[in-house]
Amino acid sequence: MQITRDNYSQYAQMVQQMFRKRASSNDPLAQCDYGNFSLRFKPVDINFTKPNWDTIMTKRDKPAMSEEEFDEAIKELARKEFATGKRDDDAYRKLCMQHGETVSPDRKAIYESSMKKTGGKMNAACMFWDSKGNKTLSYNPESRNWKAISTDEEFARARVFTSIYNDELARLKEEYGEKAKGNVSYSKIKVDISAEESKEKNNNEGNTIDLQI
Repeated sequence: MQITRDNYSQYAQMVQQMFRKRASSNDPLAQCDYGNFSLRFKPVDINFTKPNWDTIMTKRDKPAMSEEEFDEAIKELARKEFATGKRDDDAYRKLCMQHGETVSPDRKAIYESSMKKTGGKMNAACMFWDSKGNKTLSYNPESRNWKAISTDEEFARARVFTSIYNDELARLKEEYGEKAKGNVSYSKIKVDISAEESKEKNNNEGNTIDLQI
């Protein structure tokens, strides 16, 4: 389940029910109170899997590419998928993550700061907050899965990604037709784009007037 602002309560209730099944107070899971802010620095002796920051959105030292490069990469992804007729989930997920991380909070720093205060142990809330009290990262001790809790900025960024991607798919469908999906080659799409760009460049040059005095 992807944790969002809308379904957080549902997710929290599910985990709380999971913890209540632990009858023994000696069980580390029984000491957890999922999402309880007051327990954010209380350590518990549960075994946990450390987060893999290659798969969790967090602020990076620098963006994976420039905005212009992101725009082109998203369009290229749409073109390749249109040519094959198949969704490349791994490529889509990776590019969307890189694109979104330009506005992500530094979840890694938040996690490391919390771990210093708990002596390297998981906190009893299984949740990590930023300095303003916003939920940013959670851990499910049963599945051992980490979830980034998306911010409003990340949601807005994701909408930009989707818009660019869908607009390019719509353009390809209009140019080649719906039935061309999976039948037109990627190389033809690239050749046609290059031809169109050359045509526009020549038209612009033809409209240029040189004045000499």
